Amino acid sequence: MTHELVKKLAKQTFLAFENPYKSINKVFPTAIDKIADEPFYYLGVKNRPEIPNELIHSLEKSGNYALHTLDNYAFGGRAIDTLMTNPLTGQPMTGSSSGTAVNVFLGINDIGIGTDGGGSVLAPALSLHLFSFISPSIAKEHTSAYLKQSTDGQSFSPSIGIMSRQLSILREIVSLVLPVELNEEINKLNVLVVYDKERYSLNLESSDSIKVTYIQTNLSASRHELIQHTRRWLEEYDMIISKEGPIDFHGLGDSIIGHVGSEAKAYQNKGNKGLVRIANMINAAALTVPTESLATGYVVLSKESEEHIGNLFRIAERLETEQDELLDKYFRDFGTYLNEGLFNQRDS
Repeated sequence: MTHELVKKLAKQTFLAFENPYKSINKVFPTAIDKIADEPFYYLGVKNRPEIPNELIHSLEKSGNYALHTLDNYAFGGRAIDTLMTNPLTGQPMTGSSSGTAVNVFLGINDIGIGTDGGGSVLAPALSLHLFSFISPSIAKEHTSAYLKQSTDGQSFSPSIGIMSRQLSILREIVSLVLPVELNEEINKLNVLVVYDKERYSLNLESSDSIKVTYIQTNLSASRHELIQHTRRWLEEYDMIISKEGPIDFHGLGDSIIGHVGSEAKAYQNKGNKGLVRIANMINAAALTVPTESLATGYVVLSKESEEHIGNLFRIAERLETEQDELLDKYFRDFGTYLNEGLFNQRDS
């Protein structure tokens, strides 16, 4: 165990107790005692029964992970959290795994584990420039017991979702919870890129291994319509990519708001949530990749197979951009939260 690792973990716990965005329900300060090997990561877990204790225990047994916080979430599983602020945009935080995303973004935790019914992991991750992954295969026997219905009438069981600031860390933990083939190279893929108003280019040149097709569609369509379209697309294509955002910045993508009149519906659509709303509902695996633009990223869907999930991560590597150094310096400098103020000044 290195001196620098201990200092880092201690600061993460100090900030967790500070709880600047009221995103934490409970802190486990003795998590540091569970260090058995390096690298070592702190986990934040959404405080919901849909996430089985066995999943967290299995990760802790590996010696590389420890439960650090239980995280707050949007009341009633809502798509926005009116009691929590997005640290980046200043808007209401995207839900429902709101606290889990905030705690990863701030550096309190290295990894967040939440639940996704209609975008509750993917959308908060996009709103805070995080990588995220959902799969209905993670702890399926447990999650399938929780049959739910969305506010717009869609039935579903939630998926477990994982968030991280780094794609490599996300890939590492996914390989522990799923029997995934993390392919060294991309196998032959038939990729569909869907776009709403303006077509955009991707770093995915059509070649012997990847064939790319573009289709314009209405990403603000009802969930029912998007579910029908996306199911049909996944019968023909191996993978679907959309670019979505800025999430909950120009509007709030929340069906409760959109329910109360035409103006409210237009405001909901400006939340810019597309395939994130239905990825889990069609039992797809999905991954988000942040871009350089505010609260915006790629949503990548695939079929639920070991090979296809492996290819999701290979495509994500091609879409990945450099992390924003200013965001890292501003939001993840622990001294900003812990050392400021008159009574924290040290004698010179």
